[in-house]
Amino acid sequence: MSGFFLFSTLTTVVQLLFPMFLNVTLFLDAQGRKMYFSLYILRIFKVYGGYATLYDKGIAFHLTKNRAVLLPFAEILDARNKIEFKLTRGFYLYAFSGVAELGARSEPAAAILTAALLQTAAGIAAGTIIKRKKCTSFKNDVIVYPDKDCVKASVRIILVFNFLAVILAAAKIILQTILGKINEYKRSRAKQKS
Repeated sequence: MSGFFLFSTLTTVVQLLFPMFLNVTLFLDAQGRKMYFSLYILRIFKVYGGYATLYDKGIAFHLTKNRAVLLPFAEILDARNKIEFKLTRGFYLYAFSGVAELGARSEPAAAILTAALLQTAAGIAAGTIIKRKKCTSFKNDVIVYPDKDCVKASVRIILVFNFLAVILAAAKIILQTILGKINEYKRSRAKQKS
């Protein structure tokens, strides 16, 4: 029993202190109006996977075959304005690779121009990120199909994070929320007494 306890304690300490790698894979099919995604820790342990589709008022995340979560665009914009994403400070971009597939049978010149713009934007992003020494690998390619219509993209992102840093950031957010609610309650009580 003590051997198992020692092993589990050491495993927990290693997970808390040493960096972990989160692999995020995305595949977008614009014609099919779907984006497939998967999250793996250390490329072995699947955290989550599924797909998202657009509906009239937002995005539907399909969690299982029979269950989806609807996220309206209004809530996305409202959350962006209200929430500070302090939790993301525990994550660092380690590697990025992306491939875009473009095709416009009726307007192949438009597909080529779009490919050039994407490569230019990716070059600027790669230069900026690597100059700041925030990323060890940044790769981007564009494939142009002159004989078919398609807009597809696949992206693989590797993030490095530390469980302890993420736990501390989450605890800080929770404590700030609790303190905010306490202060709000005190102000409302003071108004009632006045």
